[in-house]
Formats: sequence, structure tokens, C-alpha cells
Amino acid sequence: MTVASEHNSENESKLTWMEKHQRDLLQLLEQQKQREWRWGWARIFTFLAAASVWIPLRESPPVAGGAVLGALILFAFGVKRHRRARLERESGQRLVEMTRESLQRCGGTVKIIRSGCRPDDGEPHNLSGLPSGPTAPLTAQEWDDLDLYAQPAGIFGLINRTSTIWGARHLRDFLENPLVSTTYIIQRQESIKWLAQTSDKRVRLMAAAASLRDNDSKLDSLVKLIHTADNLPSPILRRVMRYWSIPSTILTCIGCIQAAYGNLNWLPFIFLLCGVNSVALLQIFKPLRSAVKPWQTLSPTVGGFHIAAQQAAENLPDTGELGQLRLQTSAVIDKDVLLSLRNRIAWSESGGIMHAMCNIVFFYDLHVATAILNCVLNHRDEILTAAGAIADLEALNSLACFAWEQPLTCWPQITDEPVLSIEQGIHPLIEPQKVVANCLNLEPKERTWIVSGSNMAGKSTFLRMIGVNTLLSLTGTTATAGTMIIQPRKLITDLRIRDDLSKHESYFLAEVRQVRRMICPEDKGIPIIGLIDELFRGTNSQDRVAAGIAVVSHLIDSTGFFVVATHEQSLSELADKGNATCYHFHEDLTNSGPIFDYHLKPGSATRRNALEILSREGYPENVIHIARTHINYETNNQPRIDKTE
Repeated sequence: MTVASEHNSENESKLTWMEKHQRDLLQLLEQQKQREWRWGWARIFTFLAAASVWIPLRESPPVAGGAVLGALILFAFGVKRHRRARLERESGQRLVEMTRESLQRCGGTVKIIRSGCRPDDGEPHNLSGLPSGPTAPLTAQEWDDLDLYAQPAGIFGLINRTSTIWGARHLRDFLENPLVSTTYIIQRQESIKWLAQTSDKRVRLMAAAASLRDNDSKLDSLVKLIHTADNLPSPILRRVMRYWSIPSTILTCIGCIQAAYGNLNWLPFIFLLCGVNSVALLQIFKPLRSAVKPWQTLSPTVGGFHIAAQQAAENLPDTGELGQLRLQTSAVIDKDVLLSLRNRIAWSESGGIMHAMCNIVFFYDLHVATAILNCVLNHRDEILTAAGAIADLEALNSLACFAWEQPLTCWPQITDEPVLSIEQGIHPLIEPQKVVANCLNLEPKERTWIVSGSNMAGKSTFLRMIGVNTLLSLTGTTATAGTMIIQPRKLITDLRIRDDLSKHESYFLAEVRQVRRMICPEDKGIPIIGLIDELFRGTNSQDRVAAGIAVVSHLIDSTGFFVVATHEQSLSELADKGNATCYHFHEDLTNSGPIFDYHLKPGSATRRNALEILSREGYPENVIHIARTHINYETNNQPRIDKTE
């Protein structure tokens, strides 16, 4: 039975809810567009009124002045309401986009919505995140074996719904560093479960973060600037210049007014004042420009940061990990830190002749730089903590989306008892209408499964299904299975070994070093789940069988859990030692070729299909005869296994 027939009722209700939610949002978006359009025209009309009302009322200056003032007040009100309407419309568009993306994945369709590439590390100013407890980091071998960053579709890409580079990096860290603490996994699971079950709030939170899309370089620049912010040099000169800027401005205004009325005696004084100010400004011009210029393009980025933090502060619960994120974002919202920083950065965006004149008369850039730096220096830790909270929330929302959109999922039971049980487990990178579910049950009396079967029968997919669901469980999200019970374990895989010329590693040496991690674990306090596909494929057949028997015998006697896929009958016979069981994948040979059902069955495989396929493909009979003779010889001379150990 394929997964297409599983959980239909629940999936249809999710799809129905999301489609209705999208229709409601589209209707609201149309209203928001109309509102923005009306306020846009209102702003234009009030501006035109302010510009033209003087003409018909010029005979009565007080009345004309009052009318102009009233029209300007209405214009300012219209500008404010138009801006609010524009922000509401942009928010509505992001909400619609989030529902559209979710509908593309609803039902488990294998589709990459955001990037599936591994995020870079960026500047050495990584944002701190939630405390995660002990972890068992994966290596590049596990990334490759489990298709974490595979193209065109990998596990990271399937899960990734982040809008910022901050969130993508935290999601990367979640997946590459699975938890091995029962307490922390359950805590993380509760956070993801809340987000998955409150879809309306999850969509709202994701839409707020989407205001930061396509701003990765600016987000990195913002974090770098906050980390490296420091006071300007020459503190005494700066203080004198700031105090002097007030009388300088007053005197300049008086001089200009006097000159406008024909009193040109003030002009030399104005020129002298501007000269003195210019000399003072030149003393700190370079550090001043260096302090202001990097901020000039970051006002929209800080504004988007504010939107994301505000939604988090308003929508997250008060308890658990999400409660911590709510407190961290509330700290910058309640004190208007981000709003103040955005406004002060906006002051730095001016330019032209008027900006230069303001610098000479009022030391404009000095006041702006001081305002920005004071805001950052007084609230540096709060801003960086809030940025880390947004990154964590994005990663959690991605995992929650995956849990909500997949057709067959369960919240794994996390236990301290030694067990790994998967019922109806599937691989999420296989389309639901094609995937076939299988089961696994490892416990102290049955620590190792030896899985045999022909090529393409499903062995490798079965191993990856176990690895991916183990990773998902230890990350805190749902497993793609009917039920799952797991003790936190370190995941080690040997599924797709590659040679590495840069390390002077042959294929065989690379595999030897990888398997050694299962034989001689670095941290003996963390139990292991090991997955092996065709042990020691990189050496000759005799050595492969002998070394394979020795290694698998050792693994069976260890305390770890292992699943070993093999073509070697001699390895299957090791199950007689105890603590191990044989299973196999079966196929039927027909005139059109082998037919696989991909269902795991008890016992070891007894059928060989390689020579049958060669024969069906028209290989000469003498080739088939030689191969059969060789098989009989190898069968009679294979290494003997002492079954009495």
C-alpha cells in the first residue's frame, strides 16, 4: 500500500483550510489595495489644495494662511494614513505568498520552495541561539549519505522555508547538530508542535520574516556593524562641536534673514562662521563618514527586522522555548529600539547641497552618527539577541511547515530506553503516490538487522529512510512514519563513500575510516545508530567478505544499533549468533524484467537475479555459463563462520 492512500481525511482538511485561508487573504488584500489607492489620491488632492488655496483667498491673508495651514495638516494626515495603508497592503501580499508556498508543498509534494544549498558561515559574528543541550554533530559523510544538500532536491531544501540568511544558518545548524538529550528534544518538539498546530499564527510569523527576503548581504552587514560599533574619536572636540552647533545654527539663520532684508553687513560674519565650522568638521570628517556611510542603506532592513520582531512579540506563547523567543523580541519592541534605530538611519540617507550646508552649519552627520551609535551601543546585546531569536524562529517555522505539510507524519516518542522503532516509515524525498512504507524495530535483544536483496530492490532507500527519520526525530520535528519510538543516539552512516584525492584517501581507505567511527566511537557515553550499505566495496572479494564478517560480528556484540545492507550471504548467516535478524527485499522476474514491491520481508534473500538479467539482455550463453560456474565455486569455498561462538 502506498502512502497516497494514508491519512487522506486529515490531509484534505489541511488543504481545504489553507485554500480557504488564502481566499480570505486575497479578499482582504483587495480591500487593502483599494484603501491604499484612496489614501494615495487623498494625499495628492490635499497637497494640490495646500498649493492652490491661497490664490482665491489672497485678499484676506489670515484666512488664506489658515486655509493653507489646514490643507497642509490634512496633507500630513493623508501621507501618514497612506503609508499605513501601504504597509498593510505589503503585509497582505506576504501573507498570500506564504499560503501559496504552503499549498505547493501541502500533501508532501517534493518541491523546493526556498534554497536547497548549504548556507555559508558568513562573517565570524554568528548569532547566538536557543540553548540546545548536548548534540552529536553529523560529518560531511552523513550530509552526503542522507542527501542533506542534494540537488535538485535534498532534505534541507525540502524543509527550508526561511526568508533570511540568519534563519537558513540556524536551520542548517539544527540539522547538522542533532540533539542527544531527551529533555531538550522534547522541549524542541513542543515548540515545533505549537507552531505546526497554530497555522494562522505560523503563516503570520513567516510573512513578517518575508519582509527581509533578498536582504542577505544587508543582514550580514547589519550584524557586523552592530558587533563592531564604537564611539567616534576625539570626544572633547565632538562634545564642543555639538554644543556649538546650536548657537551656530541660530546665528546663521539670523544672518541669512538680515541679508535677505538687505543688511549685507552680516555676510562676512556668515562666511567666517562657515569657515571655522568647516575647519572643525575636517578634523573628524573621515571617521565621521566611515561611521555614517555603512548605515545609509540599512533603514529598510532594520524596518523589516522590526516587523518580524513585532509579530514574534505579539503572537508567540509565554512558555517554553517560544516564550524565550517572545521575551527576546519584546525587549527591542517594548523599548522601541529597532524603530528608533530605523528612524535614525533614515536621517543618514540625505545628500546633495542642502545636506552639505547642514553639515557646515549644524554638523548634521555628527548628530546623526552620534544618535545611531548611542542607540546601538546602549542596546547592542538586546538587538543581537533579538536577531538570534528571529533566526531560531525561522528555523522552527520551517520544521513546523514540514510537519504540517507532509501526508504521513508522527511526533516521535523520545525515551531513555534502548529502542528504535519505526512503523510505516517512508522517505520524504519520494513522491507520496510512489513511496512504499516499511518498518524497523531494534532493541537490546535484536540490535542488528542484516538486510539482503538484489540491486534496485530498496535496500539503500530503506537505510536512508531510517537515517532521515532518525535525524528528523533528533531535530525535534515529525518523522515521516506512522509511529516512531527512539532513544537519542549518535547517527553514523556508511552509505555512499567517495574517495578524496585532496586527503590522499582511496575509496577503501575512506570507508575504513568511516566504519572505524562505529567500531571505536569517540564518545562512549552516547549510544550509536549505524547504517552500512555494502561494507568494504572498495577491496577484493575475499578481503571484503573476511573483513565484513569480522566487523559485523563486532558490531553485533556491541551496544549500538546497526542496519547493514549486503549482497553477501555469509554476512546474513551471522544472524545465527544472536542479537541480529535477517530481512530481505524480494522481486519477481517477468518477461518485461524484474518487478519490485519494495516491501521488507523476514529472512535472507535466496534469489539471485543478476545472471537472469544478463541473459534477458542478450548476453552470450558461454558468458552466463562461466558466471554460474564461478558462483558454484565461490559458494563451496566461502569463509566458514563459527556459529557456536
